[in-house]
Amino acid sequence: MENEIVHHDNKIWFRELCVKNGLIPNTNQLEQLDYYVVLLLEWNKKINIISRKDEENVWTYHILHSIAPLFEIEIKQNSAIVDIGTGGGLPGIPIKILRPDLSMLCIDSTGKKIKAVSQMISDIKLDNIQALWGRAEEIGSQPDYAWKFDFAIARAVAPLKDLLCWSKIFLKSKDQKRLTKIHMNGRVDPNPPALLAFKGGDLSEEIEIAKRKHPQINIESIDLTFTGSEQLIASDKKILVVHF
Repeated sequence: MENEIVHHDNKIWFRELCVKNGLIPNTNQLEQLDYYVVLLLEWNKKINIISRKDEENVWTYHILHSIAPLFEIEIKQNSAIVDIGTGGGLPGIPIKILRPDLSMLCIDSTGKKIKAVSQMISDIKLDNIQALWGRAEEIGSQPDYAWKFDFAIARAVAPLKDLLCWSKIFLKSKDQKRLTKIHMNGRVDPNPPALLAFKGGDLSEEIEIAKRKHPQINIESIDLTFTGSEQLIASDKKILVVHF
């Protein structure tokens, strides 16, 4: 009974926070997120997916952080997204649950993690989402995945210079220079194709190194500041939007 109360409170808190930021999850989506948390913690007992010290704060550190870009960014309907270095399905699964119109490919080079993600996707009964084992540069070179995606996302995976090399082979080609623009609802339209990288701290050196290696890129930083953002435990509190 106590666990049920905790789950119930988490769902109420999460929904209220989402609503305050212009995102309204339905009952089914909240149940799916709650089930995902249960499965994630169960799998974490078998394999190392998230830090043990994060388990008590999984809703704030992992779920809220994963979907926070949806408060700030207007991702076009039916976009195709590749989640590079998904680990235990983060941020891909939470984003997919709240945006079922999106198609999602979750990739990771650790087979045990992809096995867990595949099983969780099946257990939650999510459609149009796939988990694939392999290195990003190898998967991205395959005809089924090369230049097929509107966005690449990556959360706490690698330095920006490496993410750029891995993501650009997945992204669709562009006809012109694309920059972000502001919607009337205050959200940023990142204009695909683009890399959306979760980052935090002082990024000046990391960005400078990336620009030296990829001088053609345009980088815009979006702070993950929203109603309730003070509850984020994550150190990665920015999204870098990178256009090639």
